[in-house]
Amino acid sequence: MVTGFLLTPQDFPGELSDSYSAVCALLRVRPESAGYAVLLCQDGDGARWSQITTDTAGFAGVLSLEQTGIQTGYVPPSGTVIAVRPGWPLECRYGFADRAAPHDLPGVAPQDLLRPPPADDLPAARRRSLADILSEELATSGRRSRREYKDDILFDAYNMGDHPLEVPPRLIDMRVLMDDDHPAYASLQAALATAWTLSEDPAPGPGRIRVRKSWPRDTPVVRASGADWTLVALADGPAVMLLDEIPGIPLALDETPRIAELVTALAAAAKRCPA
Repeated sequence: MVTGFLLTPQDFPGELSDSYSAVCALLRVRPESAGYAVLLCQDGDGARWSQITTDTAGFAGVLSLEQTGIQTGYVPPSGTVIAVRPGWPLECRYGFADRAAPHDLPGVAPQDLLRPPPADDLPAARRRSLADILSEELATSGRRSRREYKDDILFDAYNMGDHPLEVPPRLIDMRVLMDDDHPAYASLQAALATAWTLSEDPAPGPGRIRVRKSWPRDTPVVRASGADWTLVALADGPAVMLLDEIPGIPLALDETPRIAELVTALAAAAKRCPA
């Protein structure tokens, strides 16, 4: 295994889709509530293969260790691999040092290969990737101000014996407030209206609304998506909108009327998402 990712209704790479069902369709597996782990592997010749296993708990444990800086191997338990597909669904520049550079298996039809999202999906894929980053930032440091975040990073680095020259920037610190005379203001209002409609949906599609806990307070981080927008918010903190119309710019929603009510309604709607 070179690397891998979880594929569950609440945890999957946004780059692939805003819908859990759509990612399952891409990998040609049934959208089960327990989900899967997808392992990006290489064969002896270096060709790309993806293994799909039902051992989500075991692989989640591996990911948790890697997040602490501990590198560990992983082999799915016997009987848990339910499919093997040629190709990788995500971009990955790494491979095994003792094998040829990662490449697609010769002789496989393009439609049968797992490949990253096509270029014509780039604006949406970029929005979803930025939403992944925002969700992680809000879960780990969303309640801290820019100054508190910087001080904590420097303090931790000092205790570890490091002396970084720069502190990694946060995307949430780059959010901007959109004026009502901005050309995309109507799109922002339309996205908010759609988010309200989604919050009232009796059965939102799996993955359309996702909720995770933040650390250390367990405050919910809510993520909701439509065709060309994604809203990411800490239940009692920053709220951000991403629009395909203005790619790469996180829009601040903190001053939006009833935004806290909307985030609460979306969190409640997430519990109604079918598996």
